[in-house]
Amino acid sequence: MTNLDGFEGRLLQALTDIDERRPAIQSAAAGQRRTPRRASRRLAFVAAAAIVIFSSTAAAAASGVFSSAPAEIKQIFAELSGSSGNEVDAGEAVRIGVIDEHDAYAAPTADGGFCLYFAPNPRSGPTGSYCIPRGAGPDEAVFSVLIGTDGGLIFGRVGATTAATVVITFLDGTTVRTPVAEAGFFGARIADPAMDAMMIETQPGPKDPPTKNGGPIRSFDTTRVSAISVTAVDAQGNPVAHGVTSPDWMH
Repeated sequence: MTNLDGFEGRLLQALTDIDERRPAIQSAAAGQRRTPRRASRRLAFVAAAAIVIFSSTAAAAASGVFSSAPAEIKQIFAELSGSSGNEVDAGEAVRIGVIDEHDAYAAPTADGGFCLYFAPNPRSGPTGSYCIPRGAGPDEAVFSVLIGTDGGLIFGRVGATTAATVVITFLDGTTVRTPVAEAGFFGARIADPAMDAMMIETQPGPKDPPTKNGGPIRSFDTTRVSAISVTAVDAQGNPVAHGVTSPDWMH
């Protein structure tokens, strides 16, 4: 090799010294490297396990938004499948909430829609079953507003398979984010301020029954349902479906 001086020479000499000392360095450091290597493998295993646990928890949270309907309710939906003209997947029936102390249930239909069933209760309020007349398209989120004297629910089904969350904005500006569950179902309770924004007040006429405090009669304005904004987004927050009110959302 040609003679080197200056920086090149010093670099060559340093590399030569390190090479001559390598066996001793490796022997002395062998014991020290074993522990970090095992720790590295252990950390990698813990990280992988955490990913699996997180993914399982997220999936369980999404599928656990609604509890599964009991067997007797699923049987009702199975019978509805034959009599209503809708192909109902009774096995996917879920409990979605309570309206006027009636347990409310839903089951998906083959056209991307859903059927509802309200269990009996001695109090007045909705009871029985009905199916919405159309399903959700691949870029739609068909929804119904279910109203009772004790409040209301908004419930629907997303047609986009990539939808992860539904963002609902009511007339008063209240915004609710709710996860998309199994079968594309989503739902949320309507908060009192949002309910108030959808009510109208009229003065009682001569034939109207008196109110408790003698004030105006409050009733739900069905024309305001279309003003509710419903947007489904994917895991990255990109819009994938827009809300569509069911034509006979209030049966």
